[in-house]
Amino acid sequence: MLDRPRHARLEQVSFFCSSEGAPVVSEVSPELRGEIRSVVTDVLEKGGGGWEACAEAGLLGLAASESSGGEGLGLEALGVLLHELGRRAVDLPVLETLVCGLLTLETAAPEQAARFVPDVVAGKLFLAPALNEPGRALPVRPATTLRNGLVTGHKTDVTVLDGATLLLVSTDAGVALVDPDGPGVRKVGNYLSRSVPHGPADGSQPPTAPATGYVFTEAPAVEVLPEAAGQVLRQHAVAGLLLLGDGLLAGALDLTAGYIRERVQFGRSLAEFQAVAMQIADVFVVSRMAALAAESAAWRVAEGLPAAEDLAVGAAWFADRAPAALQTCHHLHGGMGVDETYPLHRYFSRVKDIARLLGGREATLAQVPVQEQAGKNLELTEAQRAFKDEVRGYFSTLVSEEDKLEMMTDRHGPAYHRNIKQMGTDGWMGVGWPVEYGGKGLGGIEQQIFANEAARADVHLPSVTLQTVGPTLQAFGTQKQKDLFLNKILAGDVHFAIGYSEADAGTDLASLRCSARKDANGDWIVNGQKMWTTGGHAADYIWLAVRTDPDAPKHKGISVLIVDTRDPGYSWTPIVTCDGSHHVNATYYNDVRVPADMLVGAENEGWKLITTQLNHERVMLGPAGRLEGLRDDVVSWASSRTTPDGTPLLEVPWVRDVLARVTVSFRVNELLNWKVAAGAVDPKAAVADASSSKVFASDEVQRLGLALEEIVTTYGDPGDAETATLLHFLDATSKRNLVLTFGGGVNEVQRELIAMFGLGLPKVPR
Repeated sequence: MLDRPRHARLEQVSFFCSSEGAPVVSEVSPELRGEIRSVVTDVLEKGGGGWEACAEAGLLGLAASESSGGEGLGLEALGVLLHELGRRAVDLPVLETLVCGLLTLETAAPEQAARFVPDVVAGKLFLAPALNEPGRALPVRPATTLRNGLVTGHKTDVTVLDGATLLLVSTDAGVALVDPDGPGVRKVGNYLSRSVPHGPADGSQPPTAPATGYVFTEAPAVEVLPEAAGQVLRQHAVAGLLLLGDGLLAGALDLTAGYIRERVQFGRSLAEFQAVAMQIADVFVVSRMAALAAESAAWRVAEGLPAAEDLAVGAAWFADRAPAALQTCHHLHGGMGVDETYPLHRYFSRVKDIARLLGGREATLAQVPVQEQAGKNLELTEAQRAFKDEVRGYFSTLVSEEDKLEMMTDRHGPAYHRNIKQMGTDGWMGVGWPVEYGGKGLGGIEQQIFANEAARADVHLPSVTLQTVGPTLQAFGTQKQKDLFLNKILAGDVHFAIGYSEADAGTDLASLRCSARKDANGDWIVNGQKMWTTGGHAADYIWLAVRTDPDAPKHKGISVLIVDTRDPGYSWTPIVTCDGSHHVNATYYNDVRVPADMLVGAENEGWKLITTQLNHERVMLGPAGRLEGLRDDVVSWASSRTTPDGTPLLEVPWVRDVLARVTVSFRVNELLNWKVAAGAVDPKAAVADASSSKVFASDEVQRLGLALEEIVTTYGDPGDAETATLLHFLDATSKRNLVLTFGGGVNEVQRELIAMFGLGLPKVPR
């Protein structure tokens, strides 16, 4: 049993934020989760790993109510158990008997629960859900019938368990408990990828029998649960599969990371090859998103909240991405991975099975809504949701149609400055800044909400000024610098540009050559050139990285200066980008004089300031609102249009599939946004998540942006004014978004950071 006061639970909190705004994962405390993991580890590694050992350790009673002799911890505690089983690729009927069976019975009438649950907790009774039907995975409306207590129908993918078992059969009139050995029940063939019995690598785990199909012909029900039990059973089945799948992905990822860390080729670890680091980082991102989707969906199910959308998103994400991620793991193992005595194939088979049990790629995608649903963002607090609504309303009316057109080609011109000034007047320029510096003092989640909603509405924020200059000055600036700039930034009266990239250095910021030397008065004299300076033609100041010690190592000897663009030695030439707009420049510094008191932080210690800024920027480059806005624009356009044969556009299968894929990517992107914004206790995890957010969001908006554009180019009439405007916007946006994969840190380097900080792999040598 767990060594704690029975039935002690945390106060109910939102999924990511408690009443104090601190991040949480679930109602089960981190300490208790750790204790459950410890017990599971002891059972699996020391206690033989069987069902009887689980019962003796108290694991079978984790979710059962107090009245049934359990701990009352529900689905979230079982999620820990499922994750640990998945991580080890061990098959025990936790999903079938506890998640689907016990938790469904707990919602039935008290006398029904009392009849069966105690035997489940004692390990005397197995329960096996029978939900899938030929060609229909987890149907909401089963074809199997229940008439006068008799069940008729065909079920597939039912786990066969070694012991007294009852089947939980979903029917058109609720859930019927049926004896698999009773009259009117016949076993039929079934398919599973994991055709080889599984257990721990040492073979100590007794094999689990395969699944089977059942044909019911007026089979008598032992018990009939209330009709509402059908939805409870289905939701718990999906949530349980996602939680188990999360564990399998994590286990395969750990196994692969360990292998490439230790495996030596050509004189170095496989993990030190950049191509390998790229691939394992992508598996990390898939696994991270699967974990967040599973946790969110399970949390909603456990709390009795609207869960259909998150369950559908989680299922679609897993069915689409998880099998491919396991293929990558096999590829990185080479021949070792396909050896039957090596455990990786167990993960692959089980992941394939879960993807199929969920319905596969196309069927799961069909369940994903393409328009905003009721119950959205319940993982946020009520105050955060209200703030989100307020910000969305504000941005929806901020920019006039005329200003939008102007900013399509002049991103930093008069229209831009008017809107930033209006935001300053309205008090929206410092939502995350501390109150002591004139801001609203809101937390990381609120700041991310603000960034997401701005991206959704395509409102061009002064991100450099708000997210780089302001916070860095607050942390490292002198009092004079704070007094000179912070209030003006909040008022929308001063604009900064970042001067980092150079023609020969690109994204290798440590190789910059633009230099500054002190004159006799202690002022700095700057000479050099910068490239891709966004807004450098309209900025009041340049936040400039310069080399102040040419003899120091490349990451040392760098300082940050604030350059006044009115200096006669400063100049720029425009770079018009492929989206047709002028927003970047080449900037030149010819004996530009910078007062000594415009050095930010300490001399030669600018690298710390630069990397701090880039962590802010990576989050800003990964807002889920960018995908949401593009989807909503296309849905709004398509909702009133038909194909030439009269079919509503939103009913065209491939159109709906594209919109559903965008919804899936948007939602998992959003969940990662919240996680990054809430902040991680482990600084290494924070880096991995920030880089994952940047990599995923930039890749997905490029890929899916083209797919959304294709909907409009296929069915739109360019002669129609509304269509022409949308086409121009989508084309310009797809070209503007090209920068996202290398701005703020090229994605290849971000993947290296994911491998290093997320998986503890060695640094790729240069």
